[in-house]
Amino acid sequence: MTDTKETTEINLQEIVGILVHNLWLIAGAAIVGALMAFLLTELLITPQYAASASLYVYNTDKRETITQSDITTSQKLVETYIVIMQSDAVLSQVAEESALGYTAKEIKEMFSATAINNTEVFQLTIKNSNPEHAQRIANTFLEVAPSEIIRVVKAGSVETVDKAALPTSPVSPNTARNTVVGGIVGLVVCTAIVVLKEMLDTTIKTVEDIKKLTEIPIIGVIPTINAVSGKKIPYGRATNELKSFKIES
Repeated sequence: MTDTKETTEINLQEIVGILVHNLWLIAGAAIVGALMAFLLTELLITPQYAASASLYVYNTDKRETITQSDITTSQKLVETYIVIMQSDAVLSQVAEESALGYTAKEIKEMFSATAINNTEVFQLTIKNSNPEHAQRIANTFLEVAPSEIIRVVKAGSVETVDKAALPTSPVSPNTARNTVVGGIVGLVVCTAIVVLKEMLDTTIKTVEDIKKLTEIPIIGVIPTINAVSGKKIPYGRATNELKSFKIES
Protein backbone atom coordinates (compact mmCIF):
# COMPACT_ATOMS: atom_id res chain seq x y z
CA MET A 1 0.00 0.00 0.00
CA THR A 2 2.84 2.34 0.93
CA ASP A 3 4.77 1.50 -2.26
CA THR A 4 1.76 2.28 -4.40
CA LYS A 5 1.26 5.63 -2.67
CA GLU A 6 4.92 6.55 -3.09
CA THR A 7 4.89 5.57 -6.76
CA THR A 8 1.81 7.73 -7.34
CA GLU A 9 3.41 10.70 -5.62
CA ILE A 10 6.60 10.30 -7.66
CA ASN A 11 4.62 10.10 -10.90
CA LEU A 12 2.72 13.26 -10.06
CA GLN A 13 5.96 15.03 -9.24
CA GLU A 14 7.44 13.92 -12.52
CA ILE A 15 4.43 15.19 -14.45
CA VAL A 16 4.64 18.56 -12.71
CA GLY A 17 8.35 18.68 -13.50
CA ILE A 18 7.67 17.87 -17.15
CA LEU A 19 5.08 20.64 -17.39
CA VAL A 20 7.35 23.17 -15.72
CA HIS A 21 10.27 22.19 -17.97
CA ASN A 22 8.05 22.66 -21.08
CA LEU A 23 6.16 25.69 -19.77
CA TRP A 24 7.13 28.01 -22.60
CA LEU A 25 6.25 25.40 -25.23
CA ILE A 26 2.82 24.84 -23.69
CA ALA A 27 2.20 28.58 -23.32
CA GLY A 28 3.22 29.09 -26.95
CA ALA A 29 0.78 26.39 -28.10
CA ALA A 30 -2.03 28.09 -26.17
CA ILE A 31 -1.21 31.43 -27.81
CA VAL A 32 -1.05 29.87 -31.27
CA GLY A 33 -4.38 28.09 -30.69
CA ALA A 34 -6.03 31.31 -29.56
CA LEU A 35 -4.60 33.26 -32.50
CA MET A 36 -5.74 30.65 -35.03
CA ALA A 37 -9.25 30.59 -33.56
CA PHE A 38 -9.38 34.39 -33.67
CA LEU A 39 -8.26 34.57 -37.30
CA LEU A 40 -10.59 31.76 -38.43
CA THR A 41 -13.51 33.47 -36.71
CA GLU A 42 -12.75 36.89 -38.15
CA LEU A 43 -11.84 35.79 -41.67
CA LEU A 44 -13.99 32.75 -42.43
CA ILE A 45 -17.23 33.14 -40.46
CA THR A 46 -19.77 35.65 -41.77
CA PRO A 47 -21.20 37.89 -39.02
CA GLN A 48 -24.94 37.56 -38.41
CA TYR A 49 -27.20 40.40 -37.28
CA ALA A 50 -30.53 39.97 -35.50
CA ALA A 51 -33.50 42.32 -35.79
CA SER A 52 -36.37 41.69 -33.37
CA ALA A 53 -39.94 42.94 -33.19
CA SER A 54 -42.70 42.13 -30.69
CA LEU A 55 -46.45 41.68 -31.03
CA TYR A 56 -49.36 41.47 -28.61
CA VAL A 57 -52.07 38.84 -29.04
CA TYR A 58 -55.72 39.68 -28.28
CA ASN A 59 -58.28 36.94 -27.93
CA THR A 60 -61.22 39.36 -28.07
CA ASP A 61 -62.10 42.59 -29.84
CA LYS A 62 -63.56 44.04 -26.60
CA ARG A 63 -60.37 45.50 -25.15
CA GLU A 64 -62.12 47.26 -22.27
CA THR A 65 -63.53 44.04 -20.80
CA ILE A 66 -60.62 41.59 -20.98
CA THR A 67 -60.95 38.77 -18.45
CA GLN A 68 -58.43 36.34 -17.02
CA SER A 69 -59.89 33.71 -19.29
CA ASP A 70 -59.17 35.93 -22.31
CA ILE A 71 -55.56 36.37 -21.18
CA THR A 72 -55.10 32.62 -20.73
CA THR A 73 -56.56 31.93 -24.15
CA SER A 74 -54.35 34.60 -25.72
CA GLN A 75 -51.27 32.96 -24.20
CA LYS A 76 -52.29 29.65 -25.72
CA LEU A 77 -52.87 31.30 -29.10
CA VAL A 78 -49.33 32.67 -29.25
CA GLU A 79 -47.90 29.33 -30.39
CA THR A 80 -50.64 29.04 -33.01
CA TYR A 81 -49.88 32.51 -34.34
CA ILE A 82 -46.15 31.72 -34.54
CA VAL A 83 -46.94 28.65 -36.66
CA ILE A 84 -49.15 30.72 -38.97
CA MET A 85 -46.38 33.29 -39.43
CA GLN A 86 -44.20 30.49 -40.82
CA SER A 87 -46.84 29.38 -43.32
CA ASP A 88 -46.15 29.61 -47.05
CA ALA A 89 -48.87 32.26 -47.41
CA VAL A 90 -47.19 34.64 -44.95
CA LEU A 91 -43.62 33.87 -46.04
CA SER A 92 -44.44 34.40 -49.72
CA GLN A 93 -46.02 37.79 -48.98
CA VAL A 94 -43.04 38.83 -46.85
CA ALA A 95 -40.63 37.77 -49.62
CA GLU A 96 -42.58 39.75 -52.19
CA GLU A 97 -43.20 42.92 -50.16
CA SER A 98 -39.70 43.14 -48.69
CA ALA A 99 -38.40 43.14 -52.29
CA LEU A 100 -34.91 42.00 -51.32
CA GLY A 101 -34.68 39.00 -53.63
CA TYR A 102 -35.12 36.30 -50.99
CA THR A 103 -37.34 33.26 -51.46
CA ALA A 104 -39.97 32.19 -48.93
CA LYS A 105 -37.73 29.25 -47.96
CA GLU A 106 -34.74 31.52 -47.30
CA ILE A 107 -36.82 33.85 -45.14
CA LYS A 108 -38.13 30.91 -43.14
CA GLU A 109 -34.54 29.93 -42.33
CA MET A 110 -33.92 33.45 -40.99
CA PHE A 111 -37.08 33.45 -38.86
CA SER A 112 -37.50 32.53 -35.21
CA ALA A 113 -40.13 33.47 -32.64
CA THR A 114 -40.89 32.83 -29.01
CA ALA A 115 -43.35 33.89 -26.32
CA ILE A 116 -41.97 36.38 -23.80
CA ASN A 117 -42.15 34.95 -20.28
CA ASN A 118 -45.40 33.05 -20.95
CA THR A 119 -47.29 36.28 -21.70
CA GLU A 120 -49.55 37.26 -24.59
CA VAL A 121 -46.56 39.00 -26.15
CA PHE A 122 -44.26 37.20 -28.53
CA GLN A 123 -41.06 38.27 -30.23
CA LEU A 124 -40.04 37.49 -33.78
CA THR A 125 -36.38 37.65 -34.80
CA ILE A 126 -34.77 37.73 -38.21
CA LYS A 127 -31.08 36.84 -38.58
CA ASN A 128 -29.20 37.98 -41.65
CA SER A 129 -25.65 38.91 -42.63
CA ASN A 130 -27.01 42.32 -43.70
CA PRO A 131 -28.41 44.34 -40.74
CA GLU A 132 -30.66 46.46 -42.98
CA HIS A 133 -32.16 43.37 -44.59
CA ALA A 134 -32.82 41.85 -41.18
CA GLN A 135 -34.64 44.99 -40.06
CA ARG A 136 -36.74 45.29 -43.24
CA ILE A 137 -37.82 41.64 -43.24
CA ALA A 138 -38.78 41.76 -39.55
CA ASN A 139 -40.91 44.89 -40.06
CA THR A 140 -42.47 43.41 -43.18
CA PHE A 141 -43.70 40.52 -41.02
CA LEU A 142 -45.45 43.11 -38.83
CA GLU A 143 -47.29 44.42 -41.87
CA VAL A 144 -48.22 41.08 -43.40
CA ALA A 145 -48.83 38.69 -40.50
CA PRO A 146 -51.76 40.30 -38.58
CA SER A 147 -54.23 40.17 -41.46
CA GLU A 148 -53.22 36.62 -42.38
CA ILE A 149 -53.54 35.49 -38.74
CA ILE A 150 -57.01 36.97 -38.40
CA ARG A 151 -58.03 35.41 -41.75
CA VAL A 152 -56.99 31.95 -40.53
CA VAL A 153 -58.10 32.14 -36.88
CA LYS A 154 -61.17 34.33 -37.54
CA ALA A 155 -61.04 35.78 -34.05
CA GLY A 156 -59.04 38.22 -31.97
CA SER A 157 -56.24 40.38 -33.34
CA VAL A 158 -52.52 41.08 -33.23
CA GLU A 159 -50.93 44.46 -32.60
CA THR A 160 -47.35 45.64 -32.87
CA VAL A 161 -45.64 46.42 -29.59
CA ASP A 162 -42.15 47.27 -30.90
CA LYS A 163 -40.88 47.54 -34.43
CA ALA A 164 -37.49 46.14 -35.34
CA ALA A 165 -34.62 48.56 -34.92
CA LEU A 166 -31.49 48.49 -37.05
CA PRO A 167 -28.98 46.14 -35.36
CA THR A 168 -25.59 47.75 -34.86
CA SER A 169 -23.50 44.76 -33.77
CA PRO A 170 -23.51 41.09 -34.83
CA VAL A 171 -24.93 38.39 -32.56
CA SER A 172 -22.57 35.80 -33.99
CA PRO A 173 -19.88 34.63 -34.17
CA ASN A 174 -18.65 35.17 -30.61
CA THR A 175 -15.03 36.03 -31.32
CA ALA A 176 -14.01 36.30 -27.66
CA ARG A 177 -15.45 32.89 -26.78
CA ASN A 178 -13.92 31.20 -29.83
CA THR A 179 -10.52 32.72 -29.05
CA VAL A 180 -10.62 31.42 -25.47
CA VAL A 181 -11.70 27.95 -26.64
CA GLY A 182 -8.89 27.92 -29.21
CA GLY A 183 -6.36 28.79 -26.51
CA ILE A 184 -7.66 26.05 -24.22
CA VAL A 185 -7.54 23.47 -27.03
CA GLY A 186 -3.96 24.43 -27.85
CA LEU A 187 -3.01 24.20 -24.18
CA VAL A 188 -4.62 20.80 -23.62
CA VAL A 189 -3.31 19.22 -26.84
CA CYS A 190 0.26 20.43 -26.27
CA THR A 191 0.20 19.31 -22.63
CA ALA A 192 -1.03 15.85 -23.62
CA ILE A 193 1.66 15.50 -26.30
CA VAL A 194 4.45 16.61 -23.96
CA VAL A 195 3.41 14.28 -21.15
CA LEU A 196 2.84 11.34 -23.51
CA LYS A 197 6.23 11.89 -25.17
CA GLU A 198 7.96 11.80 -21.79
CA MET A 199 6.02 8.71 -20.68
CA LEU A 200 7.07 6.80 -23.81
CA ASP A 201 10.68 7.92 -23.53
CA THR A 202 12.81 4.98 -22.26
CA THR A 203 16.04 6.97 -22.07
CA ILE A 204 17.79 6.76 -18.70
CA LYS A 205 18.75 10.21 -17.47
CA THR A 206 19.08 9.81 -13.68
CA VAL A 207 19.85 7.24 -11.01
CA GLU A 208 16.16 7.26 -10.09
CA ASP A 209 15.35 6.03 -13.60
CA ILE A 210 17.63 3.03 -13.08
CA LYS A 211 16.10 2.27 -9.66
CA LYS A 212 12.66 2.04 -11.25
CA LEU A 213 13.85 -0.55 -13.75
CA THR A 214 16.12 -2.80 -11.66
CA GLU A 215 16.93 -3.73 -8.08
CA ILE A 216 20.66 -4.12 -8.81
CA PRO A 217 22.68 -1.87 -6.48
CA ILE A 218 24.28 1.17 -8.09
CA ILE A 219 28.02 1.30 -7.42
CA GLY A 220 28.73 4.76 -8.81
CA VAL A 221 28.00 7.40 -11.41
CA ILE A 222 30.35 8.41 -14.23
CA PRO A 223 30.16 12.19 -14.61
CA THR A 224 29.83 13.87 -17.97
CA ILE A 225 32.62 16.26 -18.90
CA ASN A 226 31.84 19.46 -20.81
CA ALA A 227 33.98 19.28 -23.94
CA VAL A 228 34.39 23.06 -24.03
CA SER A 229 35.02 24.00 -20.41
CA GLY A 230 36.39 20.69 -19.18
CA LYS A 231 34.15 20.94 -16.12
CA LYS A 232 32.05 18.14 -14.70
CA ILE A 233 28.30 18.47 -15.18
CA PRO A 234 26.56 17.91 -11.82
CA TYR A 235 24.65 14.66 -11.49
CA GLY A 236 20.93 15.00 -12.10
CA ARG A 237 21.20 18.27 -14.01
CA ALA A 238 18.38 18.39 -16.57
CA THR A 239 20.25 19.69 -19.62
CA ASN A 240 20.93 18.44 -23.09
CA GLU A 241 24.58 18.03 -22.05
CA LEU A 242 23.79 15.12 -19.78
CA LYS A 243 24.86 11.81 -21.23
CA SER A 244 21.97 9.34 -21.56
CA PHE A 245 21.65 5.65 -22.11
CA LYS A 246 18.98 3.71 -24.00
CA ILE A 247 17.37 0.54 -22.73
CA GLU A 248 17.01 -2.00 -25.48
CA SER A 249 13.82 -4.01 -25.15
